[in-house]
Amino acid sequence: MITINRSVAIIKPDKPFIKWANSLPDAAREYTDEEFQEDCNAILIPEYDSDKEARKYISQIWEDLFDEELWSWWTDETLWPKDRTEQMFWKWFKIEFHSMVADPYDLPIEKEDL
Repeated sequence: MITINRSVAIIKPDKPFIKWANSLPDAAREYTDEEFQEDCNAILIPEYDSDKEARKYISQIWEDLFDEELWSWWTDETLWPKDRTEQMFWKWFKIEFHSMVADPYDLPIEKEDL
């Protein structure tokens, strides 16, 4: 197993995002907080020595992350919240940091190989 020179940030929707998502016009049903915590988006980030350092990196790309999270739930941008700010991003999402990433495979693995 190889430890790669990256860390991971997992973006977890928090209450304001969940409230927004559940208020959309085509919402088939109201999703629970727990459902929003499952299978969250994860991104590779540079290695870090402290959560403060990792947060600083996320603060540099918050706009792209915010847009990606909104897009993954609702593609009609006219219903996205207006005037998004970095402060809003940190209220809408909890970011979970993991400092080590390991790759158990020497070569890319295909789904059918599992």
